[in-house]
Amino acid sequence: MSERLTHPLLPVLEEIPYQPGRTFLHRVDSEQWKELGIHKNDRLMLEFRPLKNGDLAMVLHHGQALLTRYSHLPQPTFHSPTPSKALPIDDAVLQGVVTCIVRTL
Repeated sequence: MSERLTHPLLPVLEEIPYQPGRTFLHRVDSEQWKELGIHKNDRLMLEFRPLKNGDLAMVLHHGQALLTRYSHLPQPTFHSPTPSKALPIDDAVLQGVVTCIVRTL
């Protein structure tokens, strides 16, 4: 049985190329972000824009891509779903803010 692509925007989203500083897609290749409701083979639409409190953001931390939740109180930090401590905003490089999750069934 072949994979059935059911998201109506998927053909359009597949055409979005990776362009630094613009919108791009990231395909999730593991279950590491299951706590955030993100599953293997989901596609995350990311865009580079100013952060808002509560944003789901992908950051680069010591060479590793992490999906985090941004918070600005009491100080700007990124919180990963694992039990590790929060990352100060100056200790991570913002890769993009998740604006859409595309899941195929």
